[in-house]
Amino acid sequence: MKKETTLLLIYALSVWSFGAYAQTIKVDAEIRSRAEYRQGFREPLADTLRSSTVNNLRTKLNFAYSAENIRAKISLLDTRTYGSTSTSNTGNSPGILEAWGEYRFNPQFAFTLGRQSLEYDDKRIFSANNWSNTPGAHDLLLAKYTSGKLEAHLGTAWNNAGDSTKYLSAYTKTYKSLVFLWLTHPIGKVTASAIAVNESFEKGNEPTIRTVYRNTIGTNIGLKNSQIPFSFLFSAYYQFGHDNTQKDLNAYLLALKLEQQLSQIWTVHAGGDWFSGSNTKTTSSKSHTFNKLYGTNHAFNGSIEYWGNIPSQGLTDLYGGISARFSPKFDIDFTFHKFSTSKSISENVGKNIGSEIDITANYNLSKEFSLQGGWSGYFVTKGTRIIKKKTDIDTKFPQWAYIMIAFKPTFFSK
Repeated sequence: MKKETTLLLIYALSVWSFGAYAQTIKVDAEIRSRAEYRQGFREPLADTLRSSTVNNLRTKLNFAYSAENIRAKISLLDTRTYGSTSTSNTGNSPGILEAWGEYRFNPQFAFTLGRQSLEYDDKRIFSANNWSNTPGAHDLLLAKYTSGKLEAHLGTAWNNAGDSTKYLSAYTKTYKSLVFLWLTHPIGKVTASAIAVNESFEKGNEPTIRTVYRNTIGTNIGLKNSQIPFSFLFSAYYQFGHDNTQKDLNAYLLALKLEQQLSQIWTVHAGGDWFSGSNTKTTSSKSHTFNKLYGTNHAFNGSIEYWGNIPSQGLTDLYGGISARFSPKFDIDFTFHKFSTSKSISENVGKNIGSEIDITANYNLSKEFSLQGGWSGYFVTKGTRIIKKKTDIDTKFPQWAYIMIAFKPTFFSK
């Protein structure tokens, strides 16, 4: 039934396109399989436990429509682990990842309404999380304005758990409301942007539902030009309001990445991320722990994802590495991370929480077929064990490896 519905939708779109003027329709897909070897992935693994090998499949089917003043997109998503369903049934059903329409009033102003993925700047605050098998999207209204080199986006959302006539309990799946403003304008060869985000969260039940607000403001300044062998990206964010425990929030994130191209093949990079943290040795009504909101986890602070959630004491990640592009189709990257907390864990332990090596290789055979693989190893310390609550057990050497194969066919394009 699902197959028949999908084929009917493809046929209807193709017939519609032949009778339309200045319209384009595209139907494409991504079929992505990733096999992972996990021995201490995200946290140390007790030496009495076996390592695991997991295979996941993510399938996306995209329908895109564009006309003179209208754009629309529907993206279906199915994710599964090999073996999670029997050979006699399909188990999971595709869900809606994106479903939005956009109307352009004039060359300067447009709005987009529906479920849509968001990505801005360094993807630390909003990201589609394409690495994840369950990428992210938001149900919102997005207004877009362009004037010359200035670009502005204003987004707003209001969430409910269901279609109900009564308001009995707090909405706890994610934010209750969201408002954000993003601005960007180049300054010469330097790109500059600013973002402000306001979220509300509900706590409790009627008649004592409480609403708390979290605010994030930030900027990105970067330089990347094909005629210049040097590039950089500086990011700064500040959070205030209240955290999810209703403590007063006062937190920061500073990040800097530098790249220097040595030749047509070799590039070196270095940088650091600094997340403010709280002093966990004393009781306080204030929090200084930064929340990464809806950004990507895998792209920052190590591929083995030990610090996808920032420790209460904060995080400092100093890294450096080298990458090589041997051809337009093949590249490899090596990066070393040194991690520490921003605040001491305890007087005897200090701030050291380990280090990590990441190796990643990409081979794009064509636009429709690509291979990617990698290996990561983590060197734990006493601080790592304390934060991960693995102090009383012996653990295996943490390592993680993967190979990912992606097919991206285009079924129809006009």
